[in-house]
Amino acid sequence: MKRQTATHSRTFWTASIIAANVVHLWLFFHLPNAHTVQFWITIVIHTIGCIGPFWMLSHWFVKRGKKLTWQRWMWLFFVPWGFLWYVFEKYEPVQSELLSAKR
Repeated sequence: MKRQTATHSRTFWTASIIAANVVHLWLFFHLPNAHTVQFWITIVIHTIGCIGPFWMLSHWFVKRGKKLTWQRWMWLFFVPWGFLWYVFEKYEPVQSELLSAKR
């Protein structure tokens, strides 16, 4: 099931990625005097922000079996939280042979 058009505009995604980066940086710079809950929330957010771009590329190349050709949107790999665009605009679940087999 491939989407033909983008769900949101470039302005929406630019604003969303900037907002995610601002929140991420604010939490990071307020970490030394953070409450325990805020500390762990910051750690989780930082981990997601770091692992997300690698997941995006691994899903595109490994799970979907695409050829190793560079596409314009892959520059988002270098933008913190840029993988959010991929999740909501490009992500297509992988068709599993096990799930489609008749029982």
